[in-house]
Amino acid sequence: MENSNEPAFNVPPVVKYLVASLVIVHILLLTADPATKEWVYGNLAFDIDGAAAALQAPTGTSIAGLIFKMTSHMFLHNDFMHLLINAFMLLAFGTMVERYYGAMTFVTIFVLTGWVGAFSEYFVSVGEGGGYLYGASGAVFGMIGATLRLMLPKIGLQKVLIFAAVMMGLNLIIGMSPLGEMLTGGVRISWAAHAGGFVAGFLLSLIFKPALEPV
Repeated sequence: MENSNEPAFNVPPVVKYLVASLVIVHILLLTADPATKEWVYGNLAFDIDGAAAALQAPTGTSIAGLIFKMTSHMFLHNDFMHLLINAFMLLAFGTMVERYYGAMTFVTIFVLTGWVGAFSEYFVSVGEGGGYLYGASGAVFGMIGATLRLMLPKIGLQKVLIFAAVMMGLNLIIGMSPLGEMLTGGVRISWAAHAGGFVAGFLLSLIFKPALEPV
């Protein structure tokens, strides 16, 4: 019998540390007092009205704060189920992206798709009462888009398009109907952040050259 030292669940390091950081942040917030939680979500989530104010009267400080929140919102989650879904999807799709593109490109795609997801929500929500966006979903959908690009030579364009259509169709149905709020206990799911991240991930995967050839 052939002996292999490769672990059955082989997650590359950055994905592993990133998922661990999401879990640690959520656990810390679970143990925090209500005032601390309110401050964290109020100051680290992506604030739609705050983004509009920063863009209307930009200063160095306001733009720096905007960029910070475009990143920090990805480490906050509504509840444990929200965290688990994003963590498992990141493990499933982020693993392939890091493995084939390398750590630096993976981090770049993760951050940029998270930013695009935030601004996708901004464009559909600004002027409609504002609100806050939090969660790694935009970046996670970016990983899905990039993974589809990697799978394209193996499964073909037709299957990629079908998968993308199903994903986006479910995203729109859940995000734009009462079903989404029923599943989340009244919290609105950001279909726009998901869609923006997905498209950005696919497009960015066309720009960056994989370090390995998909098999």
